[in-house]
Amino acid sequence: MDKKIISNISAAGMLRILCNYKKTGIFNIENKNKKFKIFIYNGEIINIKPSNKNIKEELINVLSSLDGMTFYFEEQKVEKGNAVELCIEDIILESARRIAKLGGTDTIKEFLLPENEILKISKFPSDRSIYIKFTSDEWNLLSSFDGNKSIDTVYNELAMEKNKAEIILYGLISAGLLRRARFKMPELTKIAREELGNIGVAIVDTELMKNKIDKTKMGMKEFLRLLASLENSFADIVGKTKARAVIEKIWEATK
Repeated sequence: MDKKIISNISAAGMLRILCNYKKTGIFNIENKNKKFKIFIYNGEIINIKPSNKNIKEELINVLSSLDGMTFYFEEQKVEKGNAVELCIEDIILESARRIAKLGGTDTIKEFLLPENEILKISKFPSDRSIYIKFTSDEWNLLSSFDGNKSIDTVYNELAMEKNKAEIILYGLISAGLLRRARFKMPELTKIAREELGNIGVAIVDTELMKNKIDKTKMGMKEFLRLLASLENSFADIVGKTKARAVIEKIWEATK
């Protein structure tokens, strides 16, 4: 059983990544003394426990309760069962709307990008089908990013109330519909050498080759995949605590 924790990303964003990468295992969420297990088989959500309502409604409730939330993923065998017919991106946007209704602006602050970040609309792989019901404000905010405009520029152009715009942006980014047009690539080799010596550099090079990632063309999805692989490999050498500290240092260097 492999337990993976990634910091500085929302539970909604992490769940989307797990589904998009067709992972199998259990996504654990704990909030306000409540524990939930989301069962995923090959990227499809099979079940959520405990559940008093339909799975879609329960997912929205869980993902919209961010205060004090912790989460982690356990990669393990899960019985196939019947996949729930839902679009994770649509679920995430609905959870953001629920956050807005609950007045939870402060709970999404740590997941917002700096307002000078330049964003663009994400591309989806050809083998994926998505169905999303947008509000007009969500669509207007999404379509305003063209890969050249910063967040603060779009806010000013739309003249939308800022707290409202921030929650919508949180939803669009967590759903993977918007991504950084440019993000600061950390000096992986330098950080690995500083923290772990030459063995750290060797591990970085090995994981880049294993994951077939070109460091000069790496996007955010490839970068997150690399971080997960590096954390496992670092842990084999220096233990989980030190490995997580190195990963967090690499992540901080992107900001």
